[in-house]
Amino acid sequence: MTKIKGSRIVITGAGSGIGEATALRAAKAGASEVVCVDINFASAQETAAACEGLGATATAWHCDVADRASVQQLADAIESECGTVDVLVNNAGVGLGGPFLQASVEDWDWLIGINLNGVAYGCHAFGAAMVKRGAGHVVNIASGAAYLMSRDMAAYCASKAGVVALSRCLRADWASSGVGVSVICPGVINTPIAAATRMVGELADRQDKVVSAFRYGHSPEIVAKAILKATEHNTELQPVGFESELAYRLLPLVPGPIRGALTRAPLHKLT
Repeated sequence: MTKIKGSRIVITGAGSGIGEATALRAAKAGASEVVCVDINFASAQETAAACEGLGATATAWHCDVADRASVQQLADAIESECGTVDVLVNNAGVGLGGPFLQASVEDWDWLIGINLNGVAYGCHAFGAAMVKRGAGHVVNIASGAAYLMSRDMAAYCASKAGVVALSRCLRADWASSGVGVSVICPGVINTPIAAATRMVGELADRQDKVVSAFRYGHSPEIVAKAILKATEHNTELQPVGFESELAYRLLPLVPGPIRGALTRAPLHKLT
């Protein structure tokens, strides 16, 4: 188990949403340093400044997590300039909605590159030092979409299911080294991801309604709380939000035909 107080925590996608909320919560919890990473450097700087306003030491870094070399350079630079990383939160993510065949292969590569490869790159770049040292914790942010499938979210569901699988495998692999791995599966959270999601097909004409629906989602704060708690208690998998919790607990008990019907429900008719 790794305590947040006194730890150096690295958070990707820290410029907004869940990443920003986690950075601020870590600052309040007494982290020794909050390292805010985002592809939008200005937003990472704003989050770092907010953490400093809470009395924490914080730094801002730019990185495209889909770029393997950039992630490794980030890990090396942070280790060299800041010091040992105790906690890594792989949070950066994007969305893609609509029928699979109406999205391009480039859309698939873009989403998988960030949501799945970016997590793997982060685990590899930062995890090596943790395993060598025999201490540390990695938290990967997946989604309730990892187990609640949708015909209009094939790429997103696949990426998040992959994050869950990767996290569970690394947890088993690194357990004997003293490094913990947790995966968080949020439900509908009020973050900017809906506005930035690439929509194709009929969903493209309803993006404003999707964004509006997300405003009624849970606060990013509840995910941030779960992230810090999972770190300190070495939790394997934590659903966040009643809809994600219900799906995780109940879907395995639901008959196949009903699960299939839920998966076939078109999102453009639900918004």
